[in-house]
Amino acid sequence: MFGLVAGGVAIVAGLGLMGAMRRANKRADEAGKDYAFADPDLNVERFPVALGAVPMAVGTLAIALNCFYAQDVGEAVVLRNLGGSLAGHTVESGFHLKAPWQDALGWDIRNRQVNFYSDAEYRYDGGSYEGAQVTINDASGTKANIDLQVIYSIDADSVESLYEEYGTQEAFVVNYVSNDIRATAREVAGKYDTITLLTDRSKFTDAIAQALAEQWEGRGVIVEQVQVQDIRYAKSITNAYADAQSAEVAKQKALNAQETAKVEAETKKIEAQGEADANRVLTESLTPEVLQQQYNDALKT
Repeated sequence: MFGLVAGGVAIVAGLGLMGAMRRANKRADEAGKDYAFADPDLNVERFPVALGAVPMAVGTLAIALNCFYAQDVGEAVVLRNLGGSLAGHTVESGFHLKAPWQDALGWDIRNRQVNFYSDAEYRYDGGSYEGAQVTINDASGTKANIDLQVIYSIDADSVESLYEEYGTQEAFVVNYVSNDIRATAREVAGKYDTITLLTDRSKFTDAIAQALAEQWEGRGVIVEQVQVQDIRYAKSITNAYADAQSAEVAKQKALNAQETAKVEAETKKIEAQGEADANRVLTESLTPEVLQQQYNDALKT
């Protein structure tokens, strides 16, 4: 829009300059003067009227250049008319034509990150956003702080509706995307107990990703990846969990020892039973006839 205004001003200025030069030259001719300037020492007999074509040419060039815009890879452009109405959008990279009174407003549709961690300062940078850690309450009401990263992208065909609703990509990310991530993480955390969040972080992560995908369906935002990087409970909670884990390990160790002793006893019992059965079979097989035959065999030997 600036190019259009500047070009128009330059053309009008050029036309005005040419008109002023013509009028000055005409007055000089009518008065029979040799010079159009009041001071003949300037040694200019007549104004060069063609000089006014220079600003006109510059203005025309500025307007012509304002009819083109370059679009980068990974960018969608919304075209806005002079009155504020929209005239469509483009998604292909390269040079494009537009009316000189239209503005080309770029939206980044590459993968961008939203990070919440520790005591980070709030900061927006070209579609990416950083903020402080998210505070959650699990199903038992226990509070924790989490570090969370969400990688998202914007659907190129949704940029017009997003512009109509939010105006700029920064307003959209700051006021909608980041707030939605925080709210969804808190809501999902309320469905899991403390032990699950401490021991099965991937389950919590997948639940957030699924909830965001459902929340953003049809809104022009695509969930690329979600990562819960850390979950920090109060030290008393983690200590209690560590003690419980130690007790569980000791319990399991005792149960394993009992099971081992039981197996060893059963093995000895089976071995003893096998030996008894063998002796019984041997005893039963030593009949008087067998003993007499063994005696006769021994005599022969």
